[in-house]
Amino acid sequence: MLSDSHIHTQYCPHGSDAEMEEYVKTAISKGLKEMTFTEHAPLVIDDPTPENDSAMSWEDVEAYIKEGKELKEKYKDQLIINIGFEIDYIEGKEEETLEFLKKHSDFVPHSILSVHMIRLSNEEYFCIDYDKDAFLEKISEVGYDTLVSKYEDTLYKALAEPYGELTPKTIGHITLINKFEKAYDQVDTIDWIKVLERIKEKGYRMDYNFAGLDKPYHKQTYPPEVLVKKAIELAVPLRFGSDAHHPDEVGRYFERSLKK
Repeated sequence: MLSDSHIHTQYCPHGSDAEMEEYVKTAISKGLKEMTFTEHAPLVIDDPTPENDSAMSWEDVEAYIKEGKELKEKYKDQLIINIGFEIDYIEGKEEETLEFLKKHSDFVPHSILSVHMIRLSNEEYFCIDYDKDAFLEKISEVGYDTLVSKYEDTLYKALAEPYGELTPKTIGHITLINKFEKAYDQVDTIDWIKVLERIKEKGYRMDYNFAGLDKPYHKQTYPPEVLVKKAIELAVPLRFGSDAHHPDEVGRYFERSLKK
């Protein structure tokens, strides 16, 4: 079944103002049979980005769910619509995140667990994918190896089922740390095969995320094709995701993969 399992909405402050229904109409027009809204759940820390636009507001959660349910019913004869969240794994804030998941447990099966924020000290969190200049500045401040090793460590913690039975079992864009890789001269030292083996061992699905193809300093999927092929060899389940932040991006580049 052709499905897009990673879609954002107008409730995302760094996305489009287009209504959720526009994403639905695009999915139908592209022949998708299923789609999953996965809006960024509210952060359980103060947003470390300059624009404070990483995630939806707490006040919008119920409106997002209500609108998603209405669309699910309205288009039930044309498309399967699921509602979930993209949950940030925030090191040191597991209890706070678990409280959110308990309150919204019905949506856990369609949710994604991602690492955007790494904790560099007890008081400092850094968003790894905010923009190139911020990433390069942080490299100069703490060192590339520090950032990468901290991301790797955080990713493994996210893969350790930190919320027990309420842990979303799809891991999002695992190679996001490489979003700006063409902007610096460093070698990625993460053993990604070992990461894939841990994903398999812990029973996670993997977000096969096409957004990276449109990132000027990446131009690859998350993860890249060579790791996707390895994941398939390991029988790691894949969830195709456009990571759409605008209706036009729903199902983007899926045809490229389907031809292989």
